[in-house]
Amino acid sequence: MKTQLKLKTALLSCASACVMAAQPAWAQDEGVQDTITVTGTRISDFDAPTPVTAFDEEEIDRKAVFRISDLVVDVPAFVPHQNIGKFSEAIGTSYFNLRGLGFARTLTLLDGRRLAPTSPDGIVDTNVIPLSLIKKVEIVTGGASAAYGSDAVSGVVNLTLDHRLEGVKGDIQYGISTYDDVSAPAVSLAAGHSFADDRLHIVAGFDFYDNNGQLAQGTRPWGDDNTALVTLPDGPPNRTQANNAVYSQLTYGGVSSLNNIPELQGIQFGPGGEVQPFQYGTAVGSTWMIGGDGVSMANEANIYPKVSRQAGYARATFDLTDTTELFADALYSHTYAFSDSAYVSTNRSPLAIDIDNPFLPQGVRDIMMDNGVDTYYLRRILGEQGPITNANDIDYQRYGAGAKGELSGGWNWDVTFQYSKSNFYREDGGNTNLRRLSLGTDVVLDPMTNDPVCRSSLNNPSSTDPDIANCVPVNLFGEGSLNGSALDYISGTAVLDSEQKQTLVSFNLSGSPFQTWAGDVSVAVGGEWRKDELSATTDPISAMTGWYAVNSQPLSGEVSVKEAYTEVVVPLMSDQPMGYSMDVNGAARVTDYSTSGTVVTWKAGMNYSPTPDIRFRGTYSRDIRAPSVNELFSGQSQFVNQLVDPRDNSNPTVPLLTGGNPTLDPEKSNAWTVGVVLTPGFANGLSLSFDYYSFKIKDAIASLDGQTIVDNCFILMQTSLCDAIMQNSNGNITEVQATLLNAAAASAKGFDVQMDYGVPFLSGDLNFSVLANYVGELSTTISGVKSDVVGQLASETAGGVPEWRFNLGARYVTDDFAAGVLVRYVDNGVFRTAYTEGVDIDDNTIPSRTYVDVDISKRITENIQLYGKINNLFNVAPPAATTFITQPNYNGGAFHDRIGRYFKVGARFQF
Repeated sequence: MKTQLKLKTALLSCASACVMAAQPAWAQDEGVQDTITVTGTRISDFDAPTPVTAFDEEEIDRKAVFRISDLVVDVPAFVPHQNIGKFSEAIGTSYFNLRGLGFARTLTLLDGRRLAPTSPDGIVDTNVIPLSLIKKVEIVTGGASAAYGSDAVSGVVNLTLDHRLEGVKGDIQYGISTYDDVSAPAVSLAAGHSFADDRLHIVAGFDFYDNNGQLAQGTRPWGDDNTALVTLPDGPPNRTQANNAVYSQLTYGGVSSLNNIPELQGIQFGPGGEVQPFQYGTAVGSTWMIGGDGVSMANEANIYPKVSRQAGYARATFDLTDTTELFADALYSHTYAFSDSAYVSTNRSPLAIDIDNPFLPQGVRDIMMDNGVDTYYLRRILGEQGPITNANDIDYQRYGAGAKGELSGGWNWDVTFQYSKSNFYREDGGNTNLRRLSLGTDVVLDPMTNDPVCRSSLNNPSSTDPDIANCVPVNLFGEGSLNGSALDYISGTAVLDSEQKQTLVSFNLSGSPFQTWAGDVSVAVGGEWRKDELSATTDPISAMTGWYAVNSQPLSGEVSVKEAYTEVVVPLMSDQPMGYSMDVNGAARVTDYSTSGTVVTWKAGMNYSPTPDIRFRGTYSRDIRAPSVNELFSGQSQFVNQLVDPRDNSNPTVPLLTGGNPTLDPEKSNAWTVGVVLTPGFANGLSLSFDYYSFKIKDAIASLDGQTIVDNCFILMQTSLCDAIMQNSNGNITEVQATLLNAAAASAKGFDVQMDYGVPFLSGDLNFSVLANYVGELSTTISGVKSDVVGQLASETAGGVPEWRFNLGARYVTDDFAAGVLVRYVDNGVFRTAYTEGVDIDDNTIPSRTYVDVDISKRITENIQLYGKINNLFNVAPPAATTFITQPNYNGGAFHDRIGRYFKVGARFQF
């Protein structure tokens, strides 16, 4: 098995990848290298018909990144992801999402071995992957379940580490934005050495990354205008995006709710509960208005969370014989992420203050008495608590051991045991106990002491209920009135503590049993057994959904899987009159799940080259994704959701309930790709490619976001979704349920185009590249009604991708110098594809954006290189695309740069 590493350049190499290939590599150990199997097939030395993106260490260096998610951000096949503050996901996590089909449908491998989930949601946070030893990244942009197993519906990302590094190498970097924030010191170190006459080789690597983030978009010129999507009571149009948008029913001292009688409206409370007039602006809705005396938390919306990570990897490889090696490796990573969100506010429903409440200002009580009203409704931001904070810790461990080798006749085998464990801990601080808030604001005078006392305590003096026995009167009239013991009584932290474990055993065998007239027939067979376990505990209040936000639920469950596969490549033509080469490729896999039974996946593909300059290729596959343990067994979790009710343009803020379903079945996908690769001999250095793709998923596991459920029910008339919307007797939305179901079909269609061209220039090489992606469809169909989100760019949560994205690259490279420029284009789009411009919104367009990145590097000695990079050179601001939340992001989409111009400087060394 001791062969030289043979890198195969494949279709859709990242923009400028072949440009970097022209730059000389730093000195490496030229001894024995591991055989690397190209992602997309289990058969070595075979150009799979599935489109593959591949780039190596030099491309990673050019990108100057310290996180895997940043490495693929300019690959148009990926939808970028960075949770900056959504309650429903772990903060600061970064997931792979190929073709916009969802994180769970992209399989992530490290050295060809499955990475276990990092958190209860069943997804792999790419922050746990160390960069220090990465030698190659391969991205399959087509279905690959038959070759690699469940989850490879939209593709596979395989990261290969350097197991034979000799010497020491490192990278020291510092990054900072033009606004002097989002600072990020980073260090990467790796070392390797051979012992025992080169039979034992040990490598180790360590990464450190500490991004200080920026938690306030008001630090940007575009983010300090209090921009929000405001409903228009006199519409249509029903919505408009406006600056100077403030809350119509929220202040830090308290304000009258609009459901009071008119005589009690237009009142707010100053210091000490002073009764003051509240001036309404225009376009007064249930949440927003334009102008007036209200306030806004929009300027405090997040740009980028604080993320800190440390990752270490070590591997020992021992050559037992010339044809057999043993190995053991270990990976440990710790990731900490922190963000904050809006202050707790009583925007879901007003607080009812009875007329006998001693904290009620006398001026308000007088109006109530004059009008025969017993209850006053108050809305308020609980600013004294500070913002809700979101923090999570991930401790990730993976241990592996195995053997691999060669048999006679060129057959290769390997066997691996792997154990992974991830401890995920999440805290949501600055939270409010809703029951205690209700008890604490229901206050009367104690007839014995004439002091304020909770009504519940007065009526139940012997209660053993701690909420009643310890009740503290809460005064919400006037900013600063909520303090001391009252603040402590209602405040707290929601906690989720989970452990994910995966045990895996696999074996593979590949070789050539015989030949045809055109060459060797290659075969690979193998099997895998794995067990995924999840156990999660929460605090007692979360278990009762008693917090204002999050309310994660305890769960416990496990799934075991048995798989067996075979793959074959049959050459049919080699330098014949009918063509230069042709081969067919097929694979099949049988998978048995302990929860849902047996399924079969398969793939068929073909390569055909009529001449050496042209290659046609295509694949057709059946792929699957099984539900994760979380999707099967999780209880209902509650998250805050601000909605727009299209029936009356009101803005209810209601709980969104999500949860698992133990009866879920695996999703099934039919995918096909067809393409052509041109390398014309008359144009040396030119490469062109085109690939069309199509995915059709049935029995898709679906849980739509709250706004999509409401829009699709009331606008698109999808009656099956209306059952998920809870309403009170007045028809007002009070809750939205988003339980997972095999209730949808999903479809994605589009094509990729790439051009690379390199020519000698002066004392080096000048290289150009074009990489473009067009999406014709990205849809979900429920109850026969299709929702296509191509062009929907305002909300990462709601999904959507631009119709066009492309990158243009140019790079000049010499032996010791390199400089390049990359132009990234994001097409224009819309807020929501379900909206009709002029009816649902006045202007449904989101303009395009073009970003320019530049980089430069100079080797100052044989062993030391200095480099610099600027992302978003011209500091292009994101387009306005506000989100439907109480603290709206100016731009809540996935494709636009919110940080601004960003500088990176660093030094690399290798000895």
